[in-house]
Amino acid sequence: MTGCLPRTRRLALVGLLALFLVLATLYNAISTPFEAPDEIGHFYYVVHLLQTGQLPVVPAVGPPPNYEHEGIQPPLYYGSASVFVRALSGILALDLEDAGAPLDVNPHSTCAQPGARYNVNYFERDAHNNRFPYQGRVRVLHVLRVWSSLLALATVAGVYATTLLAFPESPWSAWLAAGIAAFTPGFLFTAGAVRNDNLVTALATWGLYLVMLILRDGIRWPQALALGILAGLATLSKASGALLLPMSLLAILVIWLSQPRLPSSRRLAKELPSLIGYGCLVLLPFLAIAGWWVYRNWTLYGDLTGTRPMLEALPLRQQVSVWLLIREIPGVFMSWWGVFACTAPPPGFYLPYLLLCLVALAGTIAARQRLWRRWPQVIALAAWLVAVFAAYLYWNLTIHAPKGRLLYPAMVSVAVLLGRGLGYWAERRAGLGVVFLVLLCLGAIAGPFAVMAPPVRLPEIHSSPADVDVGHPFDGRFGEDIALLGYDLDATSFEPGDELDVTLYWHVLAQPPDHYTLAIQLVSAEPGDTATLVNFNTWTGGGTYPTGNWHPGDVIVDNYQLDIPEDVARAQGWVVRAILFDGTSGARLPFTVGGQPGGDGATLGLVRVGASDEATLLPQGDNRLDPPVVFGEAVALEGVDMARSQGNLHVTLWWRSLAQLGQDYIVFVHVYDANRDLVATADGPPLGGGFPSSLWEPGDRVLDERVVPLSEGTEGPLAVGVGWYDPVTGDRLGATGADGWPLPDDTFIIPLP
Repeated sequence: MTGCLPRTRRLALVGLLALFLVLATLYNAISTPFEAPDEIGHFYYVVHLLQTGQLPVVPAVGPPPNYEHEGIQPPLYYGSASVFVRALSGILALDLEDAGAPLDVNPHSTCAQPGARYNVNYFERDAHNNRFPYQGRVRVLHVLRVWSSLLALATVAGVYATTLLAFPESPWSAWLAAGIAAFTPGFLFTAGAVRNDNLVTALATWGLYLVMLILRDGIRWPQALALGILAGLATLSKASGALLLPMSLLAILVIWLSQPRLPSSRRLAKELPSLIGYGCLVLLPFLAIAGWWVYRNWTLYGDLTGTRPMLEALPLRQQVSVWLLIREIPGVFMSWWGVFACTAPPPGFYLPYLLLCLVALAGTIAARQRLWRRWPQVIALAAWLVAVFAAYLYWNLTIHAPKGRLLYPAMVSVAVLLGRGLGYWAERRAGLGVVFLVLLCLGAIAGPFAVMAPPVRLPEIHSSPADVDVGHPFDGRFGEDIALLGYDLDATSFEPGDELDVTLYWHVLAQPPDHYTLAIQLVSAEPGDTATLVNFNTWTGGGTYPTGNWHPGDVIVDNYQLDIPEDVARAQGWVVRAILFDGTSGARLPFTVGGQPGGDGATLGLVRVGASDEATLLPQGDNRLDPPVVFGEAVALEGVDMARSQGNLHVTLWWRSLAQLGQDYIVFVHVYDANRDLVATADGPPLGGGFPSSLWEPGDRVLDERVVPLSEGTEGPLAVGVGWYDPVTGDRLGATGADGWPLPDDTFIIPLP
């Protein structure tokens, strides 16, 4: 193909193809192993061929082997991939010794949940095996992905060549069509994954190239034979590839009918044999290549396509309506341009592609007169798109599969038609074609870096504790295998809706036997209160590096940003805790600090969280003090309520913070008799220590409830005195009454009714 192009255009095309290969390799490297749709089944199909030399069989009863329902797929992609691996096995030291090891499913997976930060991966990961140059089956997986990328490279080249044949008057259309194929993020993601779509798409693209060649030059026996071979190979790649056979026969029929006609009396005798001959040149190689596969499917599974086991294994649609299919169209559009397994771009990611399609449609309409001169080519491209879409629709009516990648065999039609529409504008304004290509390339680069990488980024791993700077170090251990060197908290005061940033520093002393679940909690600091504000469960490393895959000696920096709920009942202190437990049994690993028992979890600190609605903490009616009593110009007592019950005095105090106290003070509640003798006390920090005054922020309202036990026989008029003092020095905070004058003994006295 490049031999027919001027040298400058040849170099430019080589550069475009090289850039595509670089981007596909980038997607290959960033895409989490085995996370691409059904990649694990496709991978183990190749492994089965490498290890047994036999085609897989999906059993009629019971779960299929590790190649799953992909075992019904035609073998050409997998066979060629196995040859590729064997050819490189010695050079790259490929081995599959760990191929039989199970891949545990992440029980905390948030796969495909929009906005998820952690546990986006569906399968477990090993940070060491997943690092370049990779190890074991992960290295083989990445090599297989390279094979997919090379096949997809053939698609991009085929799109360029097909566009030149279809619209030779518009060179910019060829560049833009190739750019659309090369820089579609979803296609790059598929090109960087183990999937048979890459081979069937390449074969279909070059099949359409031959159709364009026939439409231009007329039918010749080499083209007919090549079409039959390509149709057979496409069928051996994926069932949808069989559509290339009727497409080829239809193209030959159209060309035959468009040729100058002989007189009617001689037409059949002279022309029909040539039509039959061309048809046989297509059909016979097709049957020779793909016929045995169809026969095998019939004998094994009782249907020609071999899809019966898949239909029996997967859930079928129960109800289908036109409205339902219409509602799925946006999802198909988005997944065509890019949905990366468990990570999906935000909706705004797709807006430029929608605009691109609209601009291309406008260009197509504007160029309609010139396109009419190429109507056979336009109809052929549209017919292939309709055929692939019809096959997709049939499958989607059976199994819920609104996925744009199922339409990639029609990439040649979509890219060529969009490229022709954009080419209209590129020919009218200098530099616009380059702008289109640059924007497409930037979108392709954004996929791995802005969407795919952040949620699946591995944690920092160091080789020595000396390599990390721990803000709050301590000597903690979970069980015998895991040391917690310390933690960092980004702040100690938060408001509802804020984000808590916590970092844990793990040191692997020995290989943990299991994938433990890490729980990070914010539990109430008030004694006896079991409320939990945050309870975040995850595999360590945010799901990317579970404990069962840790390596002895690793020092792991494990960071999380946790959302504080929007609805918080009251301002108070919360204890930040870290717990490791068995996800199956729920048993917690014992925690020790400095060799001493520390319970079943590590206490990481005490933080303040403000209330969502302070108005709910206002005293009402007779309980309200107006104006309030002020202590130390920092705390206001806005209300008091007292009631006797079963020999106890229940005192409720409504506090409001006016300024930061800077240290922890004690609230005293003293009960006096008629002689002002002290008869009972209930001194203690606010909320029983659940909200130390050092954490208070101006504006905080604190509802402080206390129970004062009264001794038997305590009768007569009583009074309650309230105030604050320093627990170290005993000095009291100055108290100012309603009239602004200091109160005696810095104590506010309330008579008890």
